[in-house]
Amino acid sequence: MAKQSRPRATNGKTTASRARTSRTAKPLKTKPAAKGAPKARSTPAAALEAAAASNRNLAVETFEKGFHALQRRQYGQAKELLHKLVTSYPDEKELHERARVYLAICERQAAATAAEPRTFEERLCAATMAINGGSYDSGLRMLQALERDHAEHDHVQYLLAIAHAGQGNAPTAIAHLKRAIELRPANRLQATQDADLEALRHDPAFLALLEATPEPARTRTGKR
Repeated sequence: MAKQSRPRATNGKTTASRARTSRTAKPLKTKPAAKGAPKARSTPAAALEAAAASNRNLAVETFEKGFHALQRRQYGQAKELLHKLVTSYPDEKELHERARVYLAICERQAAATAAEPRTFEERLCAATMAINGGSYDSGLRMLQALERDHAEHDHVQYLLAIAHAGQGNAPTAIAHLKRAIELRPANRLQATQDADLEALRHDPAFLALLEATPEPARTRTGKR
């Protein structure tokens, strides 16, 4: 009679060990960053610089909207936008000066008065309106009268450049533009974007003037 084979005894520890090794290994967990690790922070100076740049962009956008409204003869809207520029962005002094000139134009149109302009601002407004309306001869006469007393005012020189460019007198226009840039270097950038100077756009002297190294601004002596 055949002997029955006895089942071999298994070691409990060995079986448990095999069961553990057969399981799928769990992925290792990454350690969280140390509590003392430095974090990227914006410095107060960088935050102030970013805020100033943002305000500058908003101020320029407001000025451009006001100017375009003025060109469309929407004087009420233009006045509102330009007034907002002056009151909401007190640090933008360069934009304020031009905004006040255009504000005077809006007020003059709103008043619809036929009174002869007498103050510097009024005379400059009248010349600007004439040029914007394409009356270069009339605008030029008014500007030449202004130049006698305010030759060192950059805006007078800049408008003279526009008036002469509109008449096709490129050399004289460039001479006045050069003087306007000498008095206020920021006029160089404005001239590169000004559609009123389109007639000079391909003139070598005009291009050379815009590419020249900027010079320090000179103090104005023209009376306001």
